Formats: sequence, structure tokens, C-alpha cells
Amino acid sequence: MMRLFIAINFNDEIKDALCETAAELKAAARRGRVVRRENLHLTLAFIGESNRVDDILDVMEESFTEPVRISLNGAGAFKGRNGDLHWVGVENTPELRNLAGRISGGLREAGFEIEKKRFVPHITIGREIVLSDTADIRIQMASMEADEIFLMRSDRIDGRLVYSEVGSVLNSGR
Repeated sequence: MMRLFIAINFNDEIKDALCETAAELKAAARRGRVVRRENLHLTLAFIGESNRVDDILDVMEESFTEPVRISLNGAGAFKGRNGDLHWVGVENTPELRNLAGRISGGLREAGFEIEKKRFVPHITIGREIVLSDTADIRIQMASMEADEIFLMRSDRIDGRLVYSEVGSVLNSGR
């Protein structure tokens, strides 16, 4: 069994912008850790433990009917006991919302247990962050056209999260 999720991976412009913001976050933090560049992504659907790769790729193929624009938009944090999870937002366009909805719906129809919750597009950039009182983090803006979505595997190796591509679906605008 593999721990799987469907994601949009980013071009260098988006990764550079996110890494600049994460570096400011790290500099302002009394403690916590920022997400490594290679782990930056936008989750469209979390699947969990499964080996049904072909079924998931079929749903991805059926759901990804047009490329979507990804634009960084704001930031925030989810409060946690051991520090906060910091994120950079993504503009929640109808196209992006519809893509996430089609994927989740298709996975449910295929028998996967996908949570029914509102899609809030965000990119985690820091975990267990405790900021100094004077922290002022600037968000670096960037955007891209996403014409590929990825089935990703999550593993913990030597205490670190490692994400690896299991498969992908390319869409050049049918």
C-alpha cells in the first residue's frame, strides 16, 4: 500500500516565489521548519493508503478537461498545539474548484473514501512554526498555467517527508 494524493506541481517561478516567502518565514521563526523546495505542491485530492494506481489515473484522465491557472494569493496559518502550519494561498478560481470537485467526485464514484469538505487551495510552506512578535512575512506573487496533474506518493524516510511521482496526466487543452 502507498499513501497517495493528487497534486499540481509547480514551475520554477512559483517554486522560487514560495521559497523566498519560506525563507522569510524561517528567518522570522523562533522555531519550526519550512517545506523543502522539492515538496512544494498544491493538493487537489488526498487519497490515503491505496494500490489502485490505474483506477486513480483513469479518474484523473476523465477529470482533467482543461488546463488551470495557478496564481499565488495571500497567506495564512492554521493554529496548532506545537506551532502553526503556515501556507500561501492560491486564487480559488471556478476552473480550479471544478477540477478538484471532478477529481474528488470521480474518486468517490470509483469507491475511494474521499472527505467531503470545501476545497481551500493552499500550499504548506512551514510546519510547527512559532513566530517572533515582530514577524512581517511578504508574499511573493507568481502564477503559471498548469497543464499536468500528478499522482504522488508520500513516504517518511529518515524522518523526512519525501514525495515521489507515481504517474501524471497531461492536458494540452482538448
